[in-house]
Amino acid sequence: METDTALAGQQRPDAGITHRVCYADTDAGGYVYHARYIEFAEHARNQLMYAAGYSFASLASAHGVMLVVHRVEAQHHLPARLEDSLSLRARIAWCRPSKSRWVTEARRGDVLLATITIDMVALNVRTRELARHPEPFLAALLDVGQAQA
Repeated sequence: METDTALAGQQRPDAGITHRVCYADTDAGGYVYHARYIEFAEHARNQLMYAAGYSFASLASAHGVMLVVHRVEAQHHLPARLEDSLSLRARIAWCRPSKSRWVTEARRGDVLLATITIDMVALNVRTRELARHPEPFLAALLDVGQAQA
């Protein structure tokens, strides 16, 4: 059973960006190359952190914690094409003391194209050992989610 920490029972925060598919995103057939969705998810995840007042660098400098990718899963539903306008929305699905799941959906209008699930672990910057997600960071993420609800 998955247990949540500070986000238990609360609206999960999310944030989004828009991305116009450019030539460099596509394969020879004009479809978005499958691995590019992981990069898109990284941009949306950064936007969620920015909306909460953090970046990966500020999390490390202010709290001595870094988030690193533990697991990535990409589920492709339909292809995106050259010059499509994609909506990329990231959210936190759950958060444990040292591990969190970030989910990004890529959509063209209302059509779901891909779901990228990334499990992140929190590490102490100095020792590289597991660390807890800082409470101020979780509170800021929760504030973003409530503001967008």
